[in-house]
Amino acid sequence: GRPDTEYILIHIVESASSRVLYDMSDDLETRRDQERLDRYVSQLGERQLSARGILGFNDRALEIARIAREEGADMLVIGAHGHKGFSDILYGQTIDAVRHELSIPVLIVNL
Repeated sequence: GRPDTEYILIHIVESASSRVLYDMSDDLETRRDQERLDRYVSQLGERQLSARGILGFNDRALEIARIAREEGADMLVIGAHGHKGFSDILYGQTIDAVRHELSIPVLIVNL
């Protein structure tokens, strides 16, 4: 990216409490997700890249799209896990829904 690029890392928490409490959730999964996100942001910072992390809650597709819009993202890079069977349908639907919610380019990366 360009020197002025800011990378915004998004992770959606899907724990039972996050489905009810959203960003008020303080369960172990939410804390671990935040810690992991913080590590990724730190690793990018060590490479002199500007980055920050944002946790979303509950509905993957709607939250990813909402955050991208609110942050004024120019592009979204989203990981596809290459699952088989039911998981492929579930995660494929997430990516498809996100693509249709946004008017910015969406790059799908197979993980």
